[in-house]
Amino acid sequence: MKTNTKIKIEEALKNAESYIEEMKVWDDKKLSKHLDLFRKQMQMAYDQGNHEAFELLQEYERQVLRSRMLLNFGD
Repeated sequence: MKTNTKIKIEEALKNAESYIEEMKVWDDKKLSKHLDLFRKQMQMAYDQGNHEAFELLQEYERQVLRSRMLLNFGD
């Protein structure tokens, strides 16, 4: 049986391009704030040994970074 986090990881991967497109219109400050939040949550997941949550947050971080790059440097 898949955990809720595993399902969220699959959805994040499946819909990555769509999420990145949505975030491309956010301003850099908002993207930066999300990165800070995800990194804090990643540290907590790491400290707790929650590998699934860490993996999910890594994917979220990757998507925000990609959106931020596209926003600031274009395609």
